[in-house]
Amino acid sequence: MGLLRPLRAGIAVLLSFGIALLPVHALVSLNDGRDKIFINTSVSTGYDSNLFANSSGGGDYSYSLNLGLEYIRHAGLIGMDASVAIDANRYGKYTNENFQNPTFRTEFTKQSGRTTGSLVLSAVRQSRADTAANIRDVSWNYNAGLNLKYPVIERYSLSGNVAFSQTDYVDNPALVNLSSYSAGLDLFYVYTTDRDLLAGYHFQENETSANSKTYDHSFTAGISGRIFWLFHGALRAGYSIHDPVGSSDQSYGSWTANGSAGWNPTKRLTVTGQLSKAVGTTSTDVSVDTLATSVDAQYAVNSKTAFDLGTGLSQSRFLGRLGGGRHDVNWNWNFTFNRTLTNRLKFSFSYTFAENWSTVSFSDFVQQSVTMSLASRF
Repeated sequence: MGLLRPLRAGIAVLLSFGIALLPVHALVSLNDGRDKIFINTSVSTGYDSNLFANSSGGGDYSYSLNLGLEYIRHAGLIGMDASVAIDANRYGKYTNENFQNPTFRTEFTKQSGRTTGSLVLSAVRQSRADTAANIRDVSWNYNAGLNLKYPVIERYSLSGNVAFSQTDYVDNPALVNLSSYSAGLDLFYVYTTDRDLLAGYHFQENETSANSKTYDHSFTAGISGRIFWLFHGALRAGYSIHDPVGSSDQSYGSWTANGSAGWNPTKRLTVTGQLSKAVGTTSTDVSVDTLATSVDAQYAVNSKTAFDLGTGLSQSRFLGRLGGGRHDVNWNWNFTFNRTLTNRLKFSFSYTFAENWSTVSFSDFVQQSVTMSLASRF
């Protein structure tokens, strides 16, 4: 009954917002269609049984509204996609967790000529359940990344990237801010018409507000295009070294991997698998080696109705003295129903279940969430 009552109220909110959305702004097209402006709006309601991702639980229902403006320009040598949005959320009981989070993002792309690539700049304010610290936190996340690709000769090409990211936590001195600087270089070889081989090196430096620093070195090789049989995507694997600087913790070496592959058994069914293994730094200044895998199936009943069913499993090892030997295993599954109501209005319903098993009792938790939303793009 605790779940049904807020959902009934949420349905009423969705219907009222949906009616209000129908007659608003239309798409603006300028310069013979080369410049376009979109208005994105969505409203949602739902229930989360564990807002804080810990054994103490604490569930609540919520209502949210998202408003966004997007500008797209495809003219000349450089294309541009810029957007700004704000996500406002209200909880029924935990009102101190209410938030208004803005998002800013700009991407410049060059897709013609000998050298191609993109430059992405973004700033996002995020409110979330931190599964490593097992609390809710609020942070500003800044990202900048430049990716370039240059064909050397007929079968060989080089791809390089440099990036910067920064996470600043708001009003929580117990959490550490993180700044990351990274650079990478890959060599691609056209093996067949539908398959490329690649090899590369990636370096990353992480600095925290707790005056800790780590260097990460990754050496990988992989394949892009048709991976095997009817699966297409990209997969790379290799060896990484995680080196703490000025710490009593020893360097940590392990295999690393990252990739995804998709398969279309029929025109209506798409199956996608993902795999990743990497070392990262948490908000509590702990290095974590995480292995994660997931499988997702999307089925389109027709042009207006689609279903999505997925499951995922991850294993996290908390490293070093601060990690304390903690070991987590997380399993989750989700279901989503999408329905296009009109050419301007879409409805979705989703259910997610997650369970986390940890050697730290406070980090054991079960989480269920239900969300309904209406979205429109003009």
